Amino acid sequence: MCGIAGTVSLGHAPVHSPFASDACAAMAHRGPDETGTHVTPEAVLAMCRLKIIGLHDGSQPVFSDDGTVVCVLNGEIYNHKELRAFLAARGRQVRGGSDAQVLPHLYQELGEHFVERLHGMFAVAVYDTRDGRLVLATDRVGKKPLFYTRPTADSVAFASELPALMLHPGVREDTDPVAIDQYLSYRVVPAPHTVYRQVRRLEPATTLVFEPGRPERSRRYWLFEFTAELADTPQAEIDDRLDALLQQAVRDRLESEVPLGAMLSGGLDSSLVVAMATRQLGRPIHTFSVGFEHAAFDESVHARAVAEHCGTRHHVYRIGAQDAKEAVDTILTHMGEPYAFPSAIAASCMYKLAKEHVTVVLTGDGADEIFCGYGRYQRLRDLADGGDLADRYEGLLVDGVPHTLKNQLYSADFAARIPGHPRNYLRARFDRTDPSVPDLDRAMQVDSGFWLSDAQLVKIDRMSMAHSVEPRSPLLDHRLIDYVTRIPASRKLVGAREKVPLKRVAARYLPRQVLDRRKQELAVPLESWLGTELRSTITDTLLSEASLERGYFRPDALRSAVRAFQPGHSYALWTLFMLERWHQLQEDSTAREVAAAAHA
Repeated sequence: MCGIAGTVSLGHAPVHSPFASDACAAMAHRGPDETGTHVTPEAVLAMCRLKIIGLHDGSQPVFSDDGTVVCVLNGEIYNHKELRAFLAARGRQVRGGSDAQVLPHLYQELGEHFVERLHGMFAVAVYDTRDGRLVLATDRVGKKPLFYTRPTADSVAFASELPALMLHPGVREDTDPVAIDQYLSYRVVPAPHTVYRQVRRLEPATTLVFEPGRPERSRRYWLFEFTAELADTPQAEIDDRLDALLQQAVRDRLESEVPLGAMLSGGLDSSLVVAMATRQLGRPIHTFSVGFEHAAFDESVHARAVAEHCGTRHHVYRIGAQDAKEAVDTILTHMGEPYAFPSAIAASCMYKLAKEHVTVVLTGDGADEIFCGYGRYQRLRDLADGGDLADRYEGLLVDGVPHTLKNQLYSADFAARIPGHPRNYLRARFDRTDPSVPDLDRAMQVDSGFWLSDAQLVKIDRMSMAHSVEPRSPLLDHRLIDYVTRIPASRKLVGAREKVPLKRVAARYLPRQVLDRRKQELAVPLESWLGTELRSTITDTLLSEASLERGYFRPDALRSAVRAFQPGHSYALWTLFMLERWHQLQEDSTAREVAAAAHA
C-alpha cells in the first residue's frame, strides 16, 4: 500500500519538480516505510510505501528492462505471480519479488489494456518516455483513490489524496457549487467531482490517458451489470459457486510478509470472512471491533461470540463522545473535503486499534450493494410501482439535508450557481442502467457505482491509511461480483430476509445465531451525542461569524435550523457541521502556511 503522486509535461515547459516529493511527504501515513522518486525535466513520479510484499526488493518507482516505462502503484495486485508466468511465456522476465514490478512489463506487452489483466485494488500511473504518454488507472470497484488536475493546458498532476494534490502551486482552491449541493444531499462528494472546481477524482474501472498534442481520453473497462440472468439456476449450484468464489477471494488476500488480522463487527459479512480466513490459515489471527455504551449500537458482544467460535485473538475499543470530538478533525483532514458519514468515527477507532497489532486486515465490506443488504431496498420494493424510478429512489437515498430544507437555507446567490437546482443527481445514473431489468436490480447497480465507491470505500481507504493499515475486502473481488450480479434481487431479498444466498453459504461456516440476527450497519449513537456532548460544539461552529458569512446559506435560516434541532434531523445537522468544520480547517491550514512563509 502506498501513496503516489506525480506531474507530467505535455508540452515544452518543465514541470514543477518539488511537487511530487512534497505530496508524498504529506501522505507519509499512507507509506511510512520508504520513499522513491523518478525525476526528469518532463516528468516526476514519486511514491511513499507501506511495505507488505517484497519487503527488501519492492522499491518504487519500477521500470521496464529498457528503462522507457516507469510506474508507481498504490494498492496490491493479487495475481502478480500468475502475471509473471504470463510475461515469462512471452519472453519478459520480471525481476524482484513485489507485485508492482509486473506493471511496466505488462504495459509493454498489452498497452493501455494492461489493467484488464489485474486482479486487486489499485491506482496506478504509467509514464511512457517514448511518446510522453501518461496513463492513470483505477481498480474495478474504486478501492484505491486517484485525484488529478491540469495546472496548465500543457501539464497534468495527480496524487492519491486530495490535500496532497492541493500542494501543487498551479491548483486553485475555488469550491464547486455542484459538488457542495451533492454533498449536502448524500453526505459525500461523488466522483468525478471533488469539492474543488479544478480537481477531479478518477472514477472506478477507468483509464485516463494524456498525450502531447492530443486531448485527454478516458475509457471505462469494466461495469457492474445487474442482469438477473441466473433466475432459473438451481439453488445448490448457486451456493456451491458462491462458496468457491468466496474461498478463492479470501485465499488471494492472505499473502503478506507482515502481520495480518481482520475487522470483525459481529455481523454476517465480516464474520464469514473471518471464519473462512481462519479455516484456510489454520491458525488464530487478531480480530478487531468497536463497542459503545449505548446498547442499541453495541455489537461487541456478537463480535466476541464469533471470535470465540473462530478461535481468534480478539480486541475491542469502546467509543464515547470524546472519541467522536477527536475524530472529526482527523476524518476531515484525511478526506480533504467534507464527509458526513458518522461511521467514519468508528472506522477510525477500529483501524487505530488494529495498528497496535497488525499491518494488514481483511474486511467484510461490499456485500450490501451486491447481495441486497440495505433496508432501503426493501422499502423500494414495497413502494407502489409507477412514476420515475430516480425520483422514488432519491427519496430513499437522500439522508443528509433534504431538498425542502436546502430550499429554506440556500442563499439566492448560491442557488443561482447550481445549474438546474433543485436537481436529482441520480437520474443520469439510472439512465445508464437497463430499463428492462427490475427496479431493485437497477437500484443496486446505481449504488454499486456511487454509494459503494464514493461513500463506503472512501471511508475505508482514508481511515485505514490514516493509521497506516492496509484493508483487503474479499467480498469486493470482481470475479465474485461478476457472478453475484447475475443473481436476481428477488432471490437475494426474500420477504424480510436480505442477502439470502450469502446466508446459505455462511451457514456452512457460522453458528445459527449469526445468520438470524437482524442486520446492523456500523453506526454510532449520533442522535444522543448531538443532543448532549456534541451540542455546544456544533452550535458554536455553525453559528460562528465565519459560518454565517460563508455565502451558502441565509444567516437567519441557518440560525433557525440549528436552534430548532430535533433528533430526526441528526444527519442534516451533522452534514452542515462537517461542511463548516472542513472550511475552518482549510482556513486554519492556509493561515499556518502563510505564517510559515512569512517567517521563512
